[in-house]
Amino acid sequence: MIIQGSAILKYRMTKPQKVIAHIDLDCFFVSVERIFDPGLKDKPVIVSGNPEGRGVVSSASYEARSFGVKSGMPIQRAKKLCPNAIVLPVRMNAYAEYSEKVFELLRNFSPLLEEASIDEAYLDITGTERLFGPPKQLAQKIQRQVQNELGLPSSIGIAGNKMTAKVASQLAKPGGILEVPPGKEQEFLSELPISAIPGVGGKTEERLKLLGAKKVKHLLSLGQKILERHFGKWGLELFLRAQGIADDLVIAEAETPKSISKEITFDQDLSDYEQIQQWLYLLILKLGIRLRKKQLYAKRLTLKLRSPDFSTWTRTTKLAQMTNQDPELMSAGLLLLQREKPKAPLLRLLGVSASELSKSYEPCLFEEDRKKKENLMKALDKAREKFGFDAIYPAKLKPLMEKMREEKKEEEE
Repeated sequence: MIIQGSAILKYRMTKPQKVIAHIDLDCFFVSVERIFDPGLKDKPVIVSGNPEGRGVVSSASYEARSFGVKSGMPIQRAKKLCPNAIVLPVRMNAYAEYSEKVFELLRNFSPLLEEASIDEAYLDITGTERLFGPPKQLAQKIQRQVQNELGLPSSIGIAGNKMTAKVASQLAKPGGILEVPPGKEQEFLSELPISAIPGVGGKTEERLKLLGAKKVKHLLSLGQKILERHFGKWGLELFLRAQGIADDLVIAEAETPKSISKEITFDQDLSDYEQIQQWLYLLILKLGIRLRKKQLYAKRLTLKLRSPDFSTWTRTTKLAQMTNQDPELMSAGLLLLQREKPKAPLLRLLGVSASELSKSYEPCLFEEDRKKKENLMKALDKAREKFGFDAIYPAKLKPLMEKMREEKKEEEE
């Protein structure tokens, strides 16, 4: 959502006030493991896709975090920091099962639920006061039910839009509730570090600090024009977010969604075509996994690209047949990318989405071969669930995966 400068005041005065709750499950993977083994309570616990190899930390208890362990950290470094940690392998099926239980419980409070990830969701609770009381009282009920019925701790942020609610839930951790009163969004954000704003990564933070912005309030001091001059359209979005103005639309996913997408915003604009291809492959692998998990087949694939000046365009193609198989999706994605190669010397964002989805497909002449390929994909998906995504990947992704591991090591050193 982008609002031009002079329209901001009018927007604030005329837009109906919504109430959004962001529910974040604390140390989710570890919390699920503690349900299966209560003896893990109050002990340093780490969950990793590949505990004995080159995996990374998927989740860490607060006891382990007190030693400096963080999500995304190489597991071998985490073990050195916390030698007494109990390290467990990822059990994605178990986590997915509990995640769905939480989301089903949340839908009892409002049908407007947006699943942000496996361990967090947005809930539009506008107008629920008569049923459940004031927002904070409702949040307390949610927290109690999630803990008492499912055994999972959570933190909840409440605000007039999704961004501010998410920031509030992060500040409420662990196990707290933080409500930002209507109209107090800017005041709430003002003294926070700029890194608290979702979307401000390491590179953007460095550039903003060079401009003298360390806290959110400093973005307002810089002003809209300076931010736009240095960051283009993203600068305007930063200016709005610093005032607590952001998207308040909670999108409830239908049983069969219209589309499923994956995208990445690069820390540095990317020009190397081979690297762009590798990133596309990685996105399509994750897209295929999600399609198969939901037992969906796609008829259309769309490529999304964004240049450094925030110009965004999409290209789409109809697939030869309904599919959720990586090779077929990748073939279509590469063709789209090749056509756009001369138009995109630099990329800020790359995305891919599958649409025209269905729970079924029309059998083809080579149905036996198709079944064999589907069984292979299922076996790979199962192995990734057990050992982590980075445990099994195509050889052409090796340079990218190794580069990502090295960057994570550098961040932690």
